[in-house]
Amino acid sequence: MSATTDVCISEGLSRLFKEFFEQHRAEMVSTLQELLRIPSVEGGPQPGKPFGEGPAEALRYVLAFADRFGLQGRDVDGFAGHVEYGEGQDYVAVLCHLDVVPAGDNWTVPPFGAEIHDGRIYSRGALDDKGPAMSALWALAAIRSAGLRPKRKIRIVFGLDEESGWEGLKHYFAREPQPLGGFSPDAEFPLIFAEKGVATIRLRLMPERQSMCPQVIRFEGGQRANMVPDSAYAVVDCHSETEAAEWERELLAEGRQRQIDVKVSVNGSHVQVAVRGRSAHASTPDRGDNAIVALASLLGSRPVANASMWRMIGTQDTRGKGLGLNDGDDVCGPLTSNLGRAELSGDGYTFWFDVRYPLHVQADELVARCRQHVSDKWEVVLEDHLGPLYVAPDSPVVTALRRVWEAQTGQPFTPIAIGGATYARAIPNAVAFGPLFPGQSDVAHQPDEYWEIDDYLRCAEIYAHAMWELANTL
Repeated sequence: MSATTDVCISEGLSRLFKEFFEQHRAEMVSTLQELLRIPSVEGGPQPGKPFGEGPAEALRYVLAFADRFGLQGRDVDGFAGHVEYGEGQDYVAVLCHLDVVPAGDNWTVPPFGAEIHDGRIYSRGALDDKGPAMSALWALAAIRSAGLRPKRKIRIVFGLDEESGWEGLKHYFAREPQPLGGFSPDAEFPLIFAEKGVATIRLRLMPERQSMCPQVIRFEGGQRANMVPDSAYAVVDCHSETEAAEWERELLAEGRQRQIDVKVSVNGSHVQVAVRGRSAHASTPDRGDNAIVALASLLGSRPVANASMWRMIGTQDTRGKGLGLNDGDDVCGPLTSNLGRAELSGDGYTFWFDVRYPLHVQADELVARCRQHVSDKWEVVLEDHLGPLYVAPDSPVVTALRRVWEAQTGQPFTPIAIGGATYARAIPNAVAFGPLFPGQSDVAHQPDEYWEIDDYLRCAEIYAHAMWELANTL
């Protein structure tokens, strides 16, 4: 086939796709709003709904969408599902997820209202990842509507617990064949060829029960390890009202001096301390303000039981130096560490760290280094991990998506590495591809998460070409 013929085919596809999306623009926006209004945060398991009602409802919605547009859909035991088009056994995959992290605080709009303001749709999941999932669905609907017949089947796979464990996708691929390759629309353009490894490391310490110093009797902060915590709370028993009043004065003064957003109140001999931070994705913890670390640093500035623990936690940084983990490489850049969740319970103080590590490091090595660095009083456990991803820049999947990017945008193609973890690492020959365009702000996991509606529509067109290209070249 000549280059001229290839150009003609590409131009013809572009016209077909553009016409389809222009005709369905209003419906594309309304369906996105409907999906975003489903609060698909993982919840307690129910019969047939292992991740709770929210993710299950979101899966029901996309399967109903598939039925409306003549696409084939399947629910795989409530753990995951797919929508597909085409014939044959071999297929290429687009891996999305319908679950979202908790909304958190500090929103100026309803987090599941899917309100539109100035061309942006605001909702938890707008960018990560229900918005891109809808772009992919509409892209597949466009291919089917045009009557195109790809050489390979195209399948969109929907996971329901990407933000918390990936058990859904593990269950899915234990029952479904692996694809030839594909992409995940859950990161950035032009393409992600490398992703850091992700380790959740849990540190636990039993409290000092015999100390005569003021004692923390309640402590909690954050919601997920993969979010920079925007709030943390403690109650300190000072043993006397006089001591409690002094604590109140000192904590407020220290907070003002260090520009920490702290509220302090006294109830008898108890001091209640609440710190407000700023949330961000754990892959970029330096973009947030860690409320747990700030609260611990305030507690460690006073005479308190477990003072060495509070000082250690209060000096945690985003490069892992506080755990003895600082590292990096030329591909992925520096290791990052995020103390995302903490609590005091009957088992003592527990702290969960989300560590994003470079290609040459093993998760077990991180745990060993952490144990060597911290006091032997600490219990250090690797709770979960995902190995790094690397796909050669000259691989068939990267080459195919490069053609799409350059043809559809006219922009240069320079693949990048990130600290985020996408479903691309769940299958062979897969990369992350969009949805964030170069130079745009990443507001995933943050208050007032949003996506530009024009970018949502633009991604649908790019993904239609990407699916077609992969299905006919891999």
